[in-house]
Amino acid sequence: MIDIVIPYYNDSDEIWRNITRNYMTEEGSNDRQVIGEERYRDWDNFRYFFRGIEENCKWVNKIFLIVATESQIPDWLDTTNPKLRIVYHREYIPEELLPTFNPMTIELFVGNIEDLSDNYIYMNDDYFFLNPTKASMFFVDNYPVYKDNKFELKKLDTSGEDGTFYQILNNGMDLQTKICGDKAHWYSIYHLPLAHKKNFEKEIIDKYYEEFINANKSSKFRNKDNLCGHMFICLYQDLEPYYIFNSYTNSSYVSVRKDTNFDDYIDKQMVCFNDTQLLKQEDFEETKNRMLDFFSKKFPNRSSYEREEVQ
Repeated sequence: MIDIVIPYYNDSDEIWRNITRNYMTEEGSNDRQVIGEERYRDWDNFRYFFRGIEENCKWVNKIFLIVATESQIPDWLDTTNPKLRIVYHREYIPEELLPTFNPMTIELFVGNIEDLSDNYIYMNDDYFFLNPTKASMFFVDNYPVYKDNKFELKKLDTSGEDGTFYQILNNGMDLQTKICGDKAHWYSIYHLPLAHKKNFEKEIIDKYYEEFINANKSSKFRNKDNLCGHMFICLYQDLEPYYIFNSYTNSSYVSVRKDTNFDDYIDKQMVCFNDTQLLKQEDFEETKNRMLDFFSKKFPNRSSYEREEVQ
């Protein structure tokens, strides 16, 4: 049994948007990874995430949608669908870290979700299954499948504009070394759906609970002191038996730009259409409309996750 976990931030929700902006002002961060427009822009394409899964991943047991509050749920989503489970931050994130707007915190404690299957796939809301994809891309004989991406453990340079995120990865390497000793290696990140093992993660969360809390309590937003869920992927591969399989040969990570041709990716199995600072705000609406045209042609039919009365 394989579930999918997807965290979601609904920027059209004025209640939570105002709360977010208030905390942002209070903390006074000037980090682009916190205040950048690309962190929150609403592409209005989330329904195609569900259409892609329903059409191309028949083997998925249930989708766990993580949101902060009830007001964050899209109005078009059919929450009565038995294959959908809404998960609120308060259900699984330690109370002392709430409220949080930090994706590092949101993904770090997923192992605490009680009714989640042991085998699950973690995705972001800019990941899409565009064509039929087999479960064996992620799990074989109950073991998670990963790309062969093992490198010598070496700290990342944190001097650039992505320094905050690289420092978070370095923090993970430190804890990884503490847990794994000389077995520790660096495993590069792929911005595509990744296989996870809930029970393994829960054991790590419980054993290093105070370190997780201390690393993520200093800010409501992404912060250089944080730990993130990528550390779990590294631990699987250093401590557990696993399969290495190049599961990304027909998949793509795309930093969306003004001139991105979405049709170039129509035959890919999985695609991440990532919003970054490379797309200027003045080009956003036109690019968004082109993306929606692409998705409406690729997935013209409403999924069972969408309410019938909302088009």
